[in-house]
Amino acid sequence: MKIKPILAALSMAALLGCESIPDDQRSAIDDRLIGAWTGEYIEEDGATKSWTQKRKADGTYLIEFKFMELDGTINRFTEAGKWWVKDGLFHEIAPAWMKNSDSYQYQFKDDRCIEFLLVDSHESIDEIGQYRFVECLSDEVPLAFQAQCNLSRLQNEEASVCLLKVSNKKSIGCCSRA
Repeated sequence: MKIKPILAALSMAALLGCESIPDDQRSAIDDRLIGAWTGEYIEEDGATKSWTQKRKADGTYLIEFKFMELDGTINRFTEAGKWWVKDGLFHEIAPAWMKNSDSYQYQFKDDRCIEFLLVDSHESIDEIGQYRFVECLSDEVPLAFQAQCNLSRLQNEEASVCLLKVSNKKSIGCCSRA
């Protein structure tokens, strides 16, 4: 079996994704994007792509994808990478396999949902301006949020961060400094 080489390759890919964020990206984190977000997209052939993306305050992310084909076949995929905001655009890159980032216009539809539109891609120019999706806050409270609150309190920074529970819009966690 070729399991060991596959595991070695996956481990290397994961380690490559742990590089630090360059200075020009680090300063451009939109705190409103931090947390666990879910989304879904219906492909042209009718297949469904759904995901949960966890964006951390350090500019890293982890996405768990689920692809459901028309015949019911389900494939899962996990991607790790970096994210940042520059010139009003959201950028993300998975360094293990992407040389250039994907760039999106983004707009908050309300306190818990964001609409994204692909404007530049590492892959196909055909999707630009056509790949549009919405992500909404997930019900779970990400550990990154808890760590961010604790760090803000320790550093005595001015901070106001809240996550809303999607099902009933009640606050499930806030940290703030008056």
